[in-house]
Amino acid sequence: MKISCIPRDITGTRVSRRLRKEDFVPGVIYGKGKEPSNISVARKDIDKVIKYHGENAILELSLNGKEMDAMIKEVQKDPIQGTVTHLDLYQISKDQKVQVSVPIHLLNVDLLPADSALVRQLDEIEIECAANIIPRNIEIDVEGLKIGHAIHISDITFAEGITVLEDDEAVIVSLSQSRVEVDEVEEEEVEETEPVLIGSDEDEE
Repeated sequence: MKISCIPRDITGTRVSRRLRKEDFVPGVIYGKGKEPSNISVARKDIDKVIKYHGENAILELSLNGKEMDAMIKEVQKDPIQGTVTHLDLYQISKDQKVQVSVPIHLLNVDLLPADSALVRQLDEIEIECAANIIPRNIEIDVEGLKIGHAIHISDITFAEGITVLEDDEAVIVSLSQSRVEVDEVEEEEVEETEPVLIGSDEDEE
């Protein structure tokens, strides 16, 4: 996505606060053999990038009439409002290999047995690939996972050109029996409930 950014000659907390009030996000762009440059970008632009492409997005930046590609290295957010407060960008070429941590997105959690507990061990998977093929997320379908079984890194098929930098035997998720308390005096019918998801507060499909 193409984004225009504005150089910042003056830095500091007061300047950054003023930029945020004007709906700009302060940031810095750096790269191998490149002096760091202070910049600011329109909040609506960076919000759109993160919403549709994720935080590993590659940006096509325009700075002082010069075009360059950069990837998001760090996003700082307000702990209460969740809005972006600062960006670290790294200048790259699109075919350059980079190492990134890609979030895991679980599918069909609601189709697991009602008396089960899905224990999540990993939220992200570290990979290496060319910058132009970084996936937004890694989708893992947990439908059919049986109680007492797990999904490991080695069970996942990754796209061509992606090298996984994790242990093949690392557990991503496992399924266990949830503990259901039953009245010892009078047996009651236990109503079906959603499977318990342990290890993440995010809603999964």
